[in-house]
Amino acid sequence: MTESTTGTTTTTIMSETNGVKEIPPTLADLKSSHRTGSAYSHTFPVHTKTIPSPLSKEAPPESYRGFVNLGMLLLFGNNIRLIIENYLKYGFLLSFPGSKVSKQDWILTAITHSILPLNVLLAHLLERWAMKKAIGFRKRLEENRSSKTTVVDEKPKKQGKTPLSAEAVARANQSVVGWLHFLNVFFIIAWPSFMSYYMVFHPFMAMSCLMNGCILFLKMTSYALVNQDLRAAYIFDLPKDNFHHLAKVHDVAGKVHVRDESFTYDVQYPDNIAITNIGYFWFAPTLCYQPSYPRTTVFRKSFFIKRVLEILTCLGMMYFLIEQYATPTLRNSVGAFDQLAFGTIVERVLKLSTTSVIIWLLMFYTFFHACFNALAEILYFGDRCFYLAWWNAVSLQQYWKWWNKPVYTFFKRHVYLPLITKGWHPITASIIIFTISAILHEVLIGFPTHMILGYAFAGMFFQIPLIALTAPLEKWRGPASGLGNMIFWVSFTIVGQPACALLYYYHWTKRHVEDGAVINGR
Repeated sequence: MTESTTGTTTTTIMSETNGVKEIPPTLADLKSSHRTGSAYSHTFPVHTKTIPSPLSKEAPPESYRGFVNLGMLLLFGNNIRLIIENYLKYGFLLSFPGSKVSKQDWILTAITHSILPLNVLLAHLLERWAMKKAIGFRKRLEENRSSKTTVVDEKPKKQGKTPLSAEAVARANQSVVGWLHFLNVFFIIAWPSFMSYYMVFHPFMAMSCLMNGCILFLKMTSYALVNQDLRAAYIFDLPKDNFHHLAKVHDVAGKVHVRDESFTYDVQYPDNIAITNIGYFWFAPTLCYQPSYPRTTVFRKSFFIKRVLEILTCLGMMYFLIEQYATPTLRNSVGAFDQLAFGTIVERVLKLSTTSVIIWLLMFYTFFHACFNALAEILYFGDRCFYLAWWNAVSLQQYWKWWNKPVYTFFKRHVYLPLITKGWHPITASIIIFTISAILHEVLIGFPTHMILGYAFAGMFFQIPLIALTAPLEKWRGPASGLGNMIFWVSFTIVGQPACALLYYYHWTKRHVEDGAVINGR
């Protein structure tokens, strides 16, 4: 005890010079030395251990919030500059929304949209007819099983052909119903495609028709496929475990997760064949049909009003950006394409990228968050996982899984998993999905612009080799690296979308602008 006290006293004496501690002097020590008149000592050590620089790889994690704030301020200042520059060059370019659309286009667009609900009614009537047939087939098969005899639809012919059994007739009827559904969904996509390509001139009006038709096409496809399976299970009394894949597989953060207990439908076949059931699915923010969905119990009025205000605000901002900023840049790029001025084209792409990224982000928020949540709130729709954190995607493959969950879930449920269960290779199944998606993208863009050029198809289809090329980078740098995320932003939003927009606008101008007047300035 005495030795310890002595050691401490000795250390204290050695560590002080004229009453000031050497390692390190605190503010209290300096004030004390000032009162006692002691002199300051410069001898205390300031370098006492090995420490890396904060920006070095070996340094512990640091917060870069200050750089983020600086970046936001620079972005804000640059955008203010662009606003002033745009106004000085072009003035105020906005007009009343819809004023540039002809009366004929308004009428044809309304006719196109009004015809599509008839296909929903037709799908319901078709399923109702199939349901009545299914009830009869089930009853006949139950009688056959109880009597151990085969029900014969007609007498044997003289040639000695064996009559069809009730099971064979039921399977044939299933095939007929399937083909009738195919004709219905084909008309759903063919009708707006014809009107958009041949009748409606304005590209945005035509695109609204095709977008509505494409959504309804996917919805009614899912409705037909699910009821086909449910009807088969009902007719042939199949175990329900064979159809758990309808609600069992769920994607969470890009990983397949199979729940321990599958979701149980509140409504069973044939009770789901009702006009209210298909009507709910028609408006529900999903592309995958189920007899029932998880439901909320409370309607939040304030939540709904906020989403509606967000929709109106974002739509107004998108219209402003398109008319005031995107259109002049697109118009001024035509001359560069005519002259094949590569440097000017690159400059136009980069100039348009800022506007196109903001428009695209507003479009995403408007539809995938505000619109879908508002619709879900009205319908008490419970599963509102319309997207995941795609902005943090470390690869293109992850982005396509996360950003549009309704479409991703549709293709996974109705295309990918059926192919895999039949023995197809996952890569082949993925190529088929991207090919279908590429065709739909070409239809959605090429038909409204009246130009089947293949740019949209190529942009979507060549995501496959791009995913294959960027996958090794993810493995090399690891999933936590920002390299894959940077490649995604550059390839898809900074370069891909603006370049595609410039190409379509150039061909649109050359084909449809009669006077050919092009402003060659910036």
